[in-house]
Amino acid sequence: MSCTALAQSGPRPETSPGQDPRRAGGAKITTDPNPPTNARENDDTDQLADRYQPKGITLGKFLLLPKIEFDQTYNDNIYATEEGKKSDFISIVRPEVTLRLREPNYFWNTNVSLEASRYSKYKDDNTVQGRVVTDGLYEFNRSFEVSGSYIFSALAEERGSNEAEQGKEPTKIWTNDARVGGKVRQGRYTFALDGGATKLAYDNVPTTIGTIDNSDRDRTQYLLSGRASYEIFPGYAAVIAASVNQRDYDRGLDRAGYDRDSSGYRVEGGIGVDLAETIRGDFLIGYLSQDYKDKRFKDPAGLAFKASFNWTPSRLTLVVPTFERSVQETTMLNVSGMVRTSASVLVRHEYARNILLTGFAGVYYDDFKGINRDSILYEMRGRVTYAFNENLFVSGELAHRTKDSELVNRSFNQNFIGLRLGLQM
Repeated sequence: MSCTALAQSGPRPETSPGQDPRRAGGAKITTDPNPPTNARENDDTDQLADRYQPKGITLGKFLLLPKIEFDQTYNDNIYATEEGKKSDFISIVRPEVTLRLREPNYFWNTNVSLEASRYSKYKDDNTVQGRVVTDGLYEFNRSFEVSGSYIFSALAEERGSNEAEQGKEPTKIWTNDARVGGKVRQGRYTFALDGGATKLAYDNVPTTIGTIDNSDRDRTQYLLSGRASYEIFPGYAAVIAASVNQRDYDRGLDRAGYDRDSSGYRVEGGIGVDLAETIRGDFLIGYLSQDYKDKRFKDPAGLAFKASFNWTPSRLTLVVPTFERSVQETTMLNVSGMVRTSASVLVRHEYARNILLTGFAGVYYDDFKGINRDSILYEMRGRVTYAFNENLFVSGELAHRTKDSELVNRSFNQNFIGLRLGLQM
């Protein structure tokens, strides 16, 4: 089941590089210690036992992995409205293909995916989304590596998000994201540097009385981040992380006459843990600030924190708690930025080698700087994935979302139920 639209992947995290070879045969840790709230982005089939993973098609040094999924979903509030709920059945077809190259000291992956959604009654919400992701890593030696990635995506903005306006159809978002980074290890010290740019463009959306002009949301975001750690003793490291960003809007002024360009920084320190048989992750705390060019705005600043752990209480169970506070962009009237405080937990249990049980719960508190308003989003979902063999699997999911917002007509309740059939090679 796909509860929400495809979402853009973030950069590879520092503290969770994938399956730890020292834990072979145990619960697979997540690639990202921050599990995304999007159902599609958290694909349980990648976490099945090795015997149920697709073998792919060998093309010389390359491995080709084709896959297609068919979803049937019921959503009892497709427009995420407080009153006048509309329900519908959604049929989704999702083909994708991955081309993979792995050598002793480098790897390269490219994934191309499409997602076509068709509504039974409310056909204006039919969408075709797509994404191209390519990334690679080159290890010069055991002490030095460089990595890079590029993501192009054409996505549909989720109904019920803080930015989404109730147009006749979902807002299409075009994204180009490029990143490059490197890591150096010297004895007990590890240094990492990562830089990137993200270009976002939003299509205009028709309404019953005209058109919503989204051109003042188009922007380019730049981010440079660094991290240094020192292993105090085996399994524990002192960590310092810092980042600076620049957010430049294509239009000098938005529709309300505000200049939304800004720059900001974030500095944190804390502990990194890597106990191979039990827990891996970070706990960081510090300070963040975002300075907007328009002096009429109230600049967000204050406590910053980020905690994310992969905890394996047994070889068959994975628990991933996360906490984070960050500044998000918004073009809401009289609002400079949105400070989001989020907490979530993902639990995955291998009931059998071919059966995965997954539960997720998250809460997201958004504080809108400048208008003294806030909103809270709660999300819960449960999923069962059953693999017949390495080529065929099915899954079923139940999900619920509740949003309690002080903004007018922004609160809602949503329930989802869905089934998925997947074929892969």
